[in-house]
Amino acid sequence: MTGPIRARRAGALAGMLMLCGCAIGRAALDVGSAALVARFDADRDGGLDRAEVAAMVSAAMPGSGPTIEAARAGLAAGYWTRDCDRDGKLTAGELAAGGRCGG
Repeated sequence: MTGPIRARRAGALAGMLMLCGCAIGRAALDVGSAALVARFDADRDGGLDRAEVAAMVSAAMPGSGPTIEAARAGLAAGYWTRDCDRDGKLTAGELAAGGRCGG
């Protein structure tokens, strides 16, 4: 397996682990979610909109081609399941909650 392929697979795995909270403690998930919002919230409104989530996913999974685009679309869709209030913005709290709205 070449270096670029290995890096893409590692990025995809990291994204999936972040989505489910697997192997990540609660405190680390809270800090990581806040860091993601701080890094990618371009308009500084406290949440990530569709363009900002797309930028975050692209940064996590660089490259081009149909396989990468499909993986990015899947990862972004997974993040949008966390939009508990359905306002079109992902806050750090929603990212950390992992889609478990209201609980």
